[in-house]
Amino acid sequence: MLTAVVIINLLISLVCFYIAAKVWKIRRTIARFEIRIAAMERSSSNVLSKSPDFFGKRQQGARQLRRRYQQLELQLQQVRQLLGLLGLGRMLWPRRDRRLR
Repeated sequence: MLTAVVIINLLISLVCFYIAAKVWKIRRTIARFEIRIAAMERSSSNVLSKSPDFFGKRQQGARQLRRRYQQLELQLQQVRQLLGLLGLGRMLWPRRDRRLR
C-alpha cells in the first residue's frame, strides 16, 4: 500500500514538473514577444511622430506643383491663342507669291 502511495505521488509530481516546465517555456515565449512588440511600438512611434512634418512638406509641394501647372496651362492657352491669330492672319494676309504668278 505504501508503495502505491509513493508511486502515485511520484507520478503526480512528474506531471506537475512537466506542467511547470511547459508554463515556464510559454512564459519565456510571451516575454520574447513582449520585447519584440515593445520594440515595434517604439519604432512605429518614432516613424509616426515624424509623419506630420513629412505629410505637411508633401502637401506644400503638391500645392506648388498645382500652382505651376495652372501657370503652364495659362501659358499654353496664350500660345494657342497666338497661334490661332497667326493662322488667321496668314489666311487673311495676301501672299506675295500669288501676285507673282
